[in-house]
Amino acid sequence: MNDIKEQFGHVSKKYDSQRRFLIPCFDDFYTACLPLVKSLTHAKKVLDIGAGTGLFSQFIYEVNPDLQFTLTDFSSQMLDVARERFQGESNVEFLELDFSKEPLPGKFDLIISSLAIHHLEDADKIKLYKSIYKALNDGGLFINADQVEGKNLLFDSLYKYLWRETVSHSGLDHEAIVQAFERTKLDKFAPLEDQLHWLEKAGFNEVDCIYKNLNFAVFGGYKDEKVETAVI
Repeated sequence: MNDIKEQFGHVSKKYDSQRRFLIPCFDDFYTACLPLVKSLTHAKKVLDIGAGTGLFSQFIYEVNPDLQFTLTDFSSQMLDVARERFQGESNVEFLELDFSKEPLPGKFDLIISSLAIHHLEDADKIKLYKSIYKALNDGGLFINADQVEGKNLLFDSLYKYLWRETVSHSGLDHEAIVQAFERTKLDKFAPLEDQLHWLEKAGFNEVDCIYKNLNFAVFGGYKDEKVETAVI
């Protein structure tokens, strides 16, 4: 994980400006979950795991600014950017934490993560999903916006090829493209189907994929069957 910390710390100041170039489905990827977030009318506390610059939390904040946010990341440099993003907001706190090794800090109604969990080995993903389930209050919701492996080698290779082609012709400067491709060596994708199964094994009993475009997927689940949500 030290390599990940170093590489993302290095790009922290440029991270947000590069997102639309590196995520071809940027708007859908970050907003697909918002109807579910809006419907979670009982929610008060949010945990963002691997929050980075706080980009995903910003989208959640915009639909419900009254929530209490805890943003965690193991890169102090990334969290510094998040602090700038939420400067002056008293309901947002920041915690330097390695979610692959350290326990999650408390109980929450909504737990989110984006482009972070795919850096873990599969066994560590499974362990984290169990920890997330335990850290959710009854009726809580977990949303993971992440990159996943294709269901088989043919589709996985195709997805990755199309992504590289899109990024190569996106208009992003050459150095940033090279750095982005280098960071993919740190990726440890797992199939979406496997991860949905792991969530169910962790205890989530309402699990599904909300959105998928090539390797980019938004998925998650509720902690129990007693979820009271507003009509969407």
